[in-house]
Amino acid sequence: MAPVLALTSLFLALPAAAQQPAASDEEPPAYVEQPPVVATQEHPVMVLIGSSVTSDSNVFHLPASADPQALVGRPAKSDRISTTYAGLRLDKPYAQQRFLLDVTETAYRYDNFKFLDFNALQYQGAWQWHFTPRVSGTLAADRTEALVNYTDFQNPTLRNVRTIQNRSLSMDAWLFGGWHLLGAATQQVAKNSVSFVQLGSSRVNGGEGGVKYVAGSGNSVTFNLRSVTGQFTDRAADPVTLLDDGFKRSESELLATWLVTGKSTLDARLARVDYHSSHFAERDFTGSAARLGYRWAPTARLSLYLAMSRDLQPWQDSFASYRVDTRVSFGPRWRLGAKTALAMTLDHAAFDFRNPVVPFAAPQRRDALRSAQLALDWQLLRNVSVKASLQRSLYTSTDPTVPFNATVATLEASLMF
Repeated sequence: MAPVLALTSLFLALPAAAQQPAASDEEPPAYVEQPPVVATQEHPVMVLIGSSVTSDSNVFHLPASADPQALVGRPAKSDRISTTYAGLRLDKPYAQQRFLLDVTETAYRYDNFKFLDFNALQYQGAWQWHFTPRVSGTLAADRTEALVNYTDFQNPTLRNVRTIQNRSLSMDAWLFGGWHLLGAATQQVAKNSVSFVQLGSSRVNGGEGGVKYVAGSGNSVTFNLRSVTGQFTDRAADPVTLLDDGFKRSESELLATWLVTGKSTLDARLARVDYHSSHFAERDFTGSAARLGYRWAPTARLSLYLAMSRDLQPWQDSFASYRVDTRVSFGPRWRLGAKTALAMTLDHAAFDFRNPVVPFAAPQRRDALRSAQLALDWQLLRNVSVKASLQRSLYTSTDPTVPFNATVATLEASLMF
């Protein structure tokens, strides 16, 4: 426990430097799963600059029957969005340790809907630490800024930027044979620039622990127990609408990875989810979550991925307390040459809204999303890359105010030096 307590203190204080622990001569056996190797940069410190242009046919995800002139003051729903970004990337190994940092400032500019313009500061930082070959982990922090999805927000007259900050501390202790002891502590702070019921500003603290067994073949089984407690910081408990000011979510999770052949891998997840509202039991729900993914690389140039999943998400409204999300995804990727790759993603998702707190005569709401995306990556020069993508989305719902369709095309170029 001493290393964990020491790292927890470091995590809270975030000092500028840490003492380098002494290396150990002890090495785990070869069949023990090692942390994935992260590709190194050309230099420890590099600068990234880039720009992109996006054409979005339906910025606010308005239904076909909506009058954009009345809602947003323009006759069209479309816009062209220009982004310019600059960032700094650090990748520095030091003995058994590795330090990673990616900081990016991005300017989003809209041609038609100028009130949506904003600047976003995003970063990802991690210390991949090793005290001994038996005990390792990651101390990480990240920050993201983005517009709230207008499928949920549904107010085209306002710009709502959501900022999410995460901090986490994870540990993997090799015990004996292929057995590992896992642990993690997390904190998330989310803020909206405009008050929003479905994704209210919140502070969430959580922790998890589990055991993992890795066989000599590379197959593995993991069992985790996870619990998070959240507090909404922008609203008080309301006994009329049954909107609460906090919650607790617990999960018991079983994960498995099976290397079917040298070219194919099967991943599976099965979990039990328990959600409890702090004051209103009417919002409580319990159910199962699952995921099954299959990856196959028949040739060196072609890989395919098929995934199916089911998850439970809380939903704060009178007609539903939670949402069941089921999704099927298929994604082939072709390497056309040494510097080019073409990828396709096909998604079908269904959203089933359940547990209304106010009875309705109308049937419960059900939504569905179908999308297809084609993306091309081209390494034009050693440090210059170009990306182009085209996505088509069709959203349907039993609620006539929700359905929409949209086409989004993006062209991006970046330089890293």
